[in-house]
Amino acid sequence: MKVSQVVTLCLLGALVAGCEEDARTAADRQLDQELVRTLNDLGIENAILAQHTLYPYEFVLNGPVLNELGRRDLAVLARHFVEYPGALNIRRGEGVSTELYQARVAHVTDQLAKAGVEPGRVTIADGMPGGPGMSAERVVTILDKSAAGAAAGSSSSGRITGTGASAK
Repeated sequence: MKVSQVVTLCLLGALVAGCEEDARTAADRQLDQELVRTLNDLGIENAILAQHTLYPYEFVLNGPVLNELGRRDLAVLARHFVEYPGALNIRRGEGVSTELYQARVAHVTDQLAKAGVEPGRVTIADGMPGGPGMSAERVVTILDKSAAGAAAGSSSSGRITGTGASAK
């Protein structure tokens, strides 16, 4: 009888140890998932800050208010602008009337104020993501000159013309 009790206790001990190992593995797995999620979130927030741009698809279709994606991006930007001044680009997009664009700018300005961003800390424009870069008109002018040079027999590779098509 003592042998069966010892065997039973050993089996119970092994079972408990095995369950504890599974619980530890699940906890480790959950920790790993949280770490990956946190790193992804930080990467996304850094990208939002680097672009500092709200696009037409971040607004309700044909409306002046932000959709869920736009609200998330603006929340990230607002947290940053509370501490640091900066620029915010609100892309107008094709087919957006002046009235609708102005209503979108007013909505975003109102949301920034509600988030605690002091007036004057943020400049809003219909600019390019990440900064002014080179204007599309200048790129087109450069491409036109490049094409004229190629037609005159210069050694232009034509690669610039290929990238310029998307700059319009």
